[in-house]
Amino acid sequence: MAETAETPSGHEARSAKTRSQLIEAAIDMIGAVGYEGASTRALAKAANTTLSAIPYHFGGKKELYLAAAGMIADYAAGRFEEALAILDASKPSEQAARFEEALNELLRIIMEDAEPHSWTSFVARCAYDNDEAYALIHERAIAPLLEHLVRTASDFTGRDPADAALRLRISAIVTAITSFRFLRGIMLRGMGWESIQASCVSQVEDMVRDLCRSDFLAVRLSQ
Repeated sequence: MAETAETPSGHEARSAKTRSQLIEAAIDMIGAVGYEGASTRALAKAANTTLSAIPYHFGGKKELYLAAAGMIADYAAGRFEEALAILDASKPSEQAARFEEALNELLRIIMEDAEPHSWTSFVARCAYDNDEAYALIHERAIAPLLEHLVRTASDFTGRDPADAALRLRISAIVTAITSFRFLRGIMLRGMGWESIQASCVSQVEDMVRDLCRSDFLAVRLSQ
């Protein structure tokens, strides 16, 4: 009986490992050569598995692509929650200050570069193509982040959360922060920095605070 009980567990472990290897291979390869450039044969070889493993575990190449995007989306959503939790802990009188703090926590998450570089390339390609994979990442991770920030900004500015000007400004701030990860070369060369040091992050944090304290978000209600 003990041997029979262990067999499914061993199979499940091997299956999970193969799925993980295929997802990792998809992120690496699609990030490097794009979806069209990554053949199923090349993906299977990179994952050190058989070609039949892709349809067996995912159904096809597209489903593998979306599974890879979904894994990154869920991870990103978890990291973004670290920043959004700062907003949830605030009193009404503290919302503006907590908003700044949350954005700077998001900045630190983006700039710490804790994830594999292939993830950045993968997401950049998805975003550029604006395809189903990016739609999934946006829906699960980015949209909840934006909506939470918009609601908080609405509370302390008095602007309607549906106001296009407010939403555009929140989107612009988040885009600027994420660009420090995806367009790092612009910042490094523009500032003459060789790498991102703690002092560099501190300077960018000061910029985010200055932006939040300007009239960028508190646009006149009559507009």
